[in-house]
Amino acid sequence: MPGFLEKMNRSAAIGTILALGWYLIRVVPQVASQPLDEVSWKAEMAIAVVIFVVTLIADSIRAAIASHGQLDEVDVVDDERDHAAERRGDAWGGHAMHAAAFIALMLLVFEFDPFWAANVLFVGAMLAGLTSILVKFLTYRGSV
Repeated sequence: MPGFLEKMNRSAAIGTILALGWYLIRVVPQVASQPLDEVSWKAEMAIAVVIFVVTLIADSIRAAIASHGQLDEVDVVDDERDHAAERRGDAWGGHAMHAAAFIALMLLVFEFDPFWAANVLFVGAMLAGLTSILVKFLTYRGSV
């Protein structure tokens, strides 16, 4: 049975996929069909962040309620397996985020439209989070 932290990672994955999916469905068609000056992306990005936060909170509450009896036991919330998964996942997610930040910085240095830098940071952060969560899931399953 998955532990509480593993359930929390699942909550973050669900929120990330929903938020990123909603954002890409709203913005990519605009980028393909009109000039960048006319693309509405700032409000969509803010709404995607709200979708992520609300989904994370709601599913975290659900996970806490479902794990209530388990959380009362000593050392169930935070064991060595959780520490190993968190360390490995955070390292991989950090590498992915560093790459996204570097690319966004280069876009700004070479004076690309701020739209591109903002989207590289936003989408990069979401994908870095998913990378981190995927590595954590694989670590929990003994695949990494």
